[in-house]
Amino acid sequence: MFRSACVRGVFRRLWSTMQWGVFSAAAVSMFTISLVPYTYIEYEANSNLWPGVRRVFDLTDRYQLVNSYGLFRRMTGVGGRPEVVMEGSMDGRNWVEIDFMYKPGNVSTAPPVVIPHQPRLDWQMWFAALGPHTQSPWFSSLVRRLLQGKSDVIKLIQSDETRYPFIKQPPVYIRAHRYKYWFTEPKEDGSLPQRWWRRIYVEEFYPPVRLGDAFLEDVLTQNGLNIKDKPPTRRAPGSWLLRMLQCVGEHVRDVPAHILLWTLFSSAATMCLINCLISHTRPLTHTHNQEQQEETKDVKKEQEEEKEDKEEVTEEVNDEEEEECEEEEVMKTSDESEEED
Repeated sequence: MFRSACVRGVFRRLWSTMQWGVFSAAAVSMFTISLVPYTYIEYEANSNLWPGVRRVFDLTDRYQLVNSYGLFRRMTGVGGRPEVVMEGSMDGRNWVEIDFMYKPGNVSTAPPVVIPHQPRLDWQMWFAALGPHTQSPWFSSLVRRLLQGKSDVIKLIQSDETRYPFIKQPPVYIRAHRYKYWFTEPKEDGSLPQRWWRRIYVEEFYPPVRLGDAFLEDVLTQNGLNIKDKPPTRRAPGSWLLRMLQCVGEHVRDVPAHILLWTLFSSAATMCLINCLISHTRPLTHTHNQEQQEETKDVKKEQEEEKEDKEEVTEEVNDEEEEECEEEEVMKTSDESEEED
């Protein structure tokens, strides 16, 4: 608008003002009709939009002027974060929740910082909570492995096996419920609550099952997961690579995954830094050696020049002595000749 006012000439200024008005109206119109798709994630705000905006959006929707496309454009936690909570029991009456290392479960447990680690099982559990268990057939296989007490699967849930409630004996029954989680808020007096989460019960996600249960077997069979356990792969007993990997795995098994990754990244960064320092030091050392060599050459050259000078001086002295000797001989010869005369 300022540039429109600064244009010289009445007609040019009028034309520039008209352009500014058209572009401004287009921008405001685009923003207004974009409110319809962008408020889908907030149902209350979407319902409070003026009906005229909806009618304009419906008229222009076929031209695809605005849309709500984007990566994870609709967040699932707006109306509460859905989570599947698994429970185990020995008698079918008393149930104990099975807490995972990373995903929300116990309302008093703070959410851990795991970057850059990506816990796969906890991440898949969140996707499983977005729909029925039939959309996640792997969940039935997880239930069976926990009923069997497979240690490798238990370590995916809790690397510290002492925190797994059925470490001594696998549960007889397992079931799962769906909850919705929210972060707690500070109290009116500003004090922080004792719990990190609040949750409400939504529905049953997976019915109580036990090993050999018809429901569990049917689900596994329908999804091609009801197969016998494969025997362990036989490896050569003297394989040095196998022994080395087993040794490393035993030493880092109890280390949290994100700490292990940060340790590896820090070690790699330290090695790169040391390599850079060494690479910068080498040219300096080479230059210093060259300077020393040049200084040595200069010293040798000076010594040679001094030696040559001394030799020249010695030769001059010898020449002078020879000349003096010759003069003395000439003088003697002349004296002798005079005496004879």
